[in-house]
Amino acid sequence: MLAKWRLQPSSIPTYQRAWRLFYQFLTTIFHSVSKPFPFAPHTLALFIAFMYDKKYAPSTVSSYVSALGYSHKFLGLADRTKAFFIIQLLKGYGKIGSRLDSRLPITLSVLNRIIESSAQLTIAHYQSLQFRAMCSIAFFAFLRIGEITYNSSKDAHVPLQVHQLSKLLDPSKQVVALKLTFGNFKHNYNQCPFSVILHRHNSCCPVQLLLE
Repeated sequence: MLAKWRLQPSSIPTYQRAWRLFYQFLTTIFHSVSKPFPFAPHTLALFIAFMYDKKYAPSTVSSYVSALGYSHKFLGLADRTKAFFIIQLLKGYGKIGSRLDSRLPITLSVLNRIIESSAQLTIAHYQSLQFRAMCSIAFFAFLRIGEITYNSSKDAHVPLQVHQLSKLLDPSKQVVALKLTFGNFKHNYNQCPFSVILHRHNSCCPVQLLLE
């Protein structure tokens, strides 16, 4: 039962930021934080308006509202974020605050150019090889940036480490594929480790996903 309510380490900073901003809102608007919750739905609606005035992105607003709702559910209180007009507010916020994503997907040709450009970087040859390997693995294993890197200034879990990478050999001891095993990933409550096997380009199956 506890695993159901357990937060992922990567989610904790977001929830902390949500409550800090909510306290700031209470102090600014009501000049008090003596009883932050349970709060009324109309207080949450004003908080959403407060975030709109501060020009927060719709995705951030949804995450912060979810964080407040989680705290109520954890304590056995009614989830104020499920009120009908709160749901409609969030829908409207998403429409008003939506922006066209101008980012283009990374194609194989773009990847090749990125790898070739590493020779122009003023770094050691070993670091250049690390950069090329990181870009290649991220591309072919469909990894998000948060799954292969972390901010060293924060107490964060390192998603991918060297011991999670293993070589798969054929009978002649030649490397035919690389295997990445993720033991800790988003929404992995009570889940088995997830593995991604990357074959060589000339293989009939360049990428194969396995659940173990």
